[in-house]
Amino acid sequence: MFWQGVLAAGLRRTIESWIMGGPPGEVAPPASGTPAPARNGFKTWIVVAGFMVVAAATFALVRWAETGEQPKLSVAKQWNEAIQKLGFEPVYPPIEDIQVGDVFAMISDDAVSDSATDEPFAGRSIKLLHLDMTSEIEDAYRAVYQFPATNARPDHDGQVWPQTVATDSLFKPPATRTTLPLVLFPRFTITNVKRASGSASAMSQLLSGGFGADASSTETVEVRFSATETYGVPAVPAELRLLDFCEDDATKGFCTQQGLRKQLSILIGKRIDDKVKDRKTGVERPRFSVELALVSRVFLARSIQTSMGEDGGTRGNVGVNQQAVLPAAAAQAAPVAAGASGDGKPQSPAPTPQAGPNGALGGAIAFERRATSNVLLPDTLLPRPVVVGFKSVRLRPVE
Repeated sequence: MFWQGVLAAGLRRTIESWIMGGPPGEVAPPASGTPAPARNGFKTWIVVAGFMVVAAATFALVRWAETGEQPKLSVAKQWNEAIQKLGFEPVYPPIEDIQVGDVFAMISDDAVSDSATDEPFAGRSIKLLHLDMTSEIEDAYRAVYQFPATNARPDHDGQVWPQTVATDSLFKPPATRTTLPLVLFPRFTITNVKRASGSASAMSQLLSGGFGADASSTETVEVRFSATETYGVPAVPAELRLLDFCEDDATKGFCTQQGLRKQLSILIGKRIDDKVKDRKTGVERPRFSVELALVSRVFLARSIQTSMGEDGGTRGNVGVNQQAVLPAAAAQAAPVAAGASGDGKPQSPAPTPQAGPNGALGGAIAFERRATSNVLLPDTLLPRPVVVGFKSVRLRPVE
């Protein structure tokens, strides 16, 4: 970071000036060569060292919190993390053409990083084919009751909300379902905040200095789905179809590690065969875990509104002073004796640096930096529903 480099350079120059002028706590010897007594030099160096240790710890703390200082907003990552909290596999970007019965080869885990979860679904899966599960879907919904539509909201609070009277038994499944089952998702906001601050100071007869800094970052994701619907089949019919798929001579090759990795190599190339060494056992294993997935339920939305933002910043200040502790005789900076220049005239005293209000020599630096990034998908009514997520039954072949 720029300000960290400036601060480090300033501290380095200050320490170098102390070294060039003798250890802190020891006064430079007079011109006559008579050494002046040392004043707590050892203690002063301990104070300086402690100041530097605390300042370094403060730097580390601030660095941890300043992840939002230069936002690197990943819309796919933010979307995935938000939608996963709803309890199903997120689809980014939301698309129309994912259905119950789709079979995917998927990268489910990456031993090196979190890229498997950060990547959008399209970036870590490949659709192999679609199994027609229309009969299983129809059978499933023949056993599901469909209740009458809701009446209009009463005009005034306190009025009874009347129910619609069914023309037939409420608990008689319809022969044919003509509308999708409803599902409701709450409008939710996820906020992650990191904040840290710290300071360090040191004071002695020779040194008076201080450093303070604070940093913060905030990530916010707000999601709202409207007009949401769903459909799917129970787990058992889906599992039976997946087992049939893996026993069929034409498709069973996709249900092996080799078959899945061959398909996924189309997606990420030779990396799919990378190996990593287990830190505990030292045994090599595949870097990527792969699975076969059969989509058993999809979640659809006809309107989506999303906003994502990051805001972060860092600010701080540093000041370092060197106290004037020369002996009284030397501190008076008396004129040089007559004739010192060889012309017999008294010489003016050498100019001295200006001192601060507390009589100390030094300086201060203040710094501040902020950065913001935002992404907004306004409320949009879609002509047809799109899939925002799904559930599936999965098979992980033996390594």
